[in-house]
Amino acid sequence: MKKVLVIAGLMMALSFASAKSYFGVFTGYPEALGLQYTMDNNMRFSLGLPIFGGFGVAGSVDMLMGSGALGVEGMDLDYYYGAGASAFFVSYSVLGSDFGVNGHGLAGIEWMLPESNIGIFWELQLGVQFGSLTKFGPFYGGRLGVNFH
Repeated sequence: MKKVLVIAGLMMALSFASAKSYFGVFTGYPEALGLQYTMDNNMRFSLGLPIFGGFGVAGSVDMLMGSGALGVEGMDLDYYYGAGASAFFVSYSVLGSDFGVNGHGLAGIEWMLPESNIGIFWELQLGVQFGSLTKFGPFYGGRLGVNFH
């Protein structure tokens, strides 16, 4: 029975993986440490720990709407852009707890390392945020990370 479950689990895992699906790890703001998974349809799901000044959890769903080559000779350098939404909960030792949501646009650059399936990316996010402590205001975010294609 264990073998059947293991084989079924492997088949399910392989069915989710394809040439276009990939995962990555990142650091940035508001998440200090995070994981992301991008599906075939360019939908990206992220989960991170926003530990700057407090401790909590943050998640986002982004739609990568377009991408293309930057045309830098000798480098596999691509741009991408999209939009998404995030939610977070952080507990601060001095300020108390904060819960918030945002809508944002995003733009990034990814450099694929030669002869590998590893890409290093840098991304900026800009939008509008509502938080229980901050109320309405601008949202600024960014990521630096590694994708494993």
